[in-house]
Amino acid sequence: MIEKKHLESFLKANGIAPTASDEEIRSVLISARWDHSEIDTALIVLRENMSNHETHVDTIHKVFNTDSRLNAAEINSLLGIKVSLSTEDIRTSLSDTRASVERTRMAAGFVLALVISGCSLGYIVYNEQSVKVPSAAHQSVEHGLLQIDQSSSSHK
Repeated sequence: MIEKKHLESFLKANGIAPTASDEEIRSVLISARWDHSEIDTALIVLRENMSNHETHVDTIHKVFNTDSRLNAAEINSLLGIKVSLSTEDIRTSLSDTRASVERTRMAAGFVLALVISGCSLGYIVYNEQSVKVPSAAHQSVEHGLLQIDQSSSSHK
């Protein structure tokens, strides 16, 4: 873990004051081959209040390096705002969101089923009309064939 006094002494050894701009400090740490996450942590350690050093740095590590959740006290120390969330509030909000998503899915499925059934019904009606009503050319061809058959039978 990075301590503020070690970081300040490292910067002084490299000719940079701890109160220098973030860009200057970042360039010195990059030239010393520090990792980008370590540089971000070092800048946070330099700018933090010493009274809550342990909690703040541990919380920063928890945010950037793990997938675990933060509790209200950790959010308060990071952001400087008071957060009052209980697990019951989160559960209620989560169940409301899930119910809303489920209703949306059901409505979308119903609309999709109606569209598919309407298209299928339209296709079936179109197909049935084309089969039942033969075209005029088709009727004349059939009528001509009948006349030819009748005339050939009368010549015999």
